[in-house]
Amino acid sequence: MAEAHSNSKTMRSVVFDGHPLKVHVRNVQKANIIRQTDAVVRVTSAAICGSDMHNYHGVFGSNRVPYPIGHEAMGIVEKVGADVDSVKIGDRVIIPDIPDGVRLDLEPAISPAVALYGEGPDFGNLGGCQAEFVRVPLADKSLIILDKDFDEIEDQDLVVLSDIFPTGWTGVTWSGFEAGDKIAIFGAGPVGLLAAYSAILRGASRVYSIDSVQDRLDLAVSIGAIPINFTKGEPSAQILAREPGGVQRTVDCVGEECVNEKLKPDQSFVITQAIKCTCVNGGLGVVGVHFAEPNSTGVQRGDTISPNMTFPITLFWKKNMSIRGGVVDSKLFVGPLLELLKSGIANPGFVFSSIIDLEEAPKAYHRFSEHLETKVMIKFC
Repeated sequence: MAEAHSNSKTMRSVVFDGHPLKVHVRNVQKANIIRQTDAVVRVTSAAICGSDMHNYHGVFGSNRVPYPIGHEAMGIVEKVGADVDSVKIGDRVIIPDIPDGVRLDLEPAISPAVALYGEGPDFGNLGGCQAEFVRVPLADKSLIILDKDFDEIEDQDLVVLSDIFPTGWTGVTWSGFEAGDKIAIFGAGPVGLLAAYSAILRGASRVYSIDSVQDRLDLAVSIGAIPINFTKGEPSAQILAREPGGVQRTVDCVGEECVNEKLKPDQSFVITQAIKCTCVNGGLGVVGVHFAEPNSTGVQRGDTISPNMTFPITLFWKKNMSIRGGVVDSKLFVGPLLELLKSGIANPGFVFSSIIDLEEAPKAYHRFSEHLETKVMIKFC
């Protein structure tokens, strides 16, 4: 095993201890090589994801706490195991949200296992990415190595390739999108904004961005989307007033914590509204998180999310619609996005509203939860 520097046995990391609306920055055991196929990455930038809010709100995560949190990061390789071939010390890399070999079991299964960074012991115990160092298993297949063509591209345009840009892009793909389609993106958080951005890059004739936060809607307008504030009337009705035949594609970028036009929790609201405004033979992609868990020490508000929701099956069936959803393994979809960044066509870092130091993470989580931030990047020295 080759090694660079730093003999410290601990590192700073954002930690979730099970109490809703609280995270902490603490010393934890430093990430290190466990298997000879591992690498350790010194993080240069990490990000707070909308999915992290489900942990923060106490509706998702591991039963056993505390655990390091976060699943979006990039950095410089500091250590590699003896059996690592393609990854070298000093490589600049993106850490995809799901490492190879411990991702979703793709074999037929009644209940597939999910392994994710930043979700604790029940989800693979992989550690968190909002930390100074991250251990990456099966590094040769798990890390995205950035060649010299990316040297002039800033972290804020690259770190989103660890999760939210591929997720937004995939949501558009799963809707059945084709160039020239009209599409409605539910949610103008970071994933929703990058889904709208993806559709625009891919030749959508019209993109609707649905949210209630004006700053987010303004950002959607800045990239060419049409804003729909769902607190000003049923969003499907607002879209159908503009598109009497409906839009061909819709994407759910909100998930289980969605609210209705009165800003009250309503898990079925987005799915129902999406189906209402989608045309005959249209498609719906679902990349917002829908993963209910029972109450536990680490998921203290699990019972606020139901594993079931009302689904307008008659309308869906009559329209001959399609639907696809699930967890997005970002590294499987990142290829074209790297080319778009390399060519200068895509600049997805526009979603960041703040860049902070790691020690400021608890305050940033609060601001993100209150919709005072669009997305936050954590910059490391």
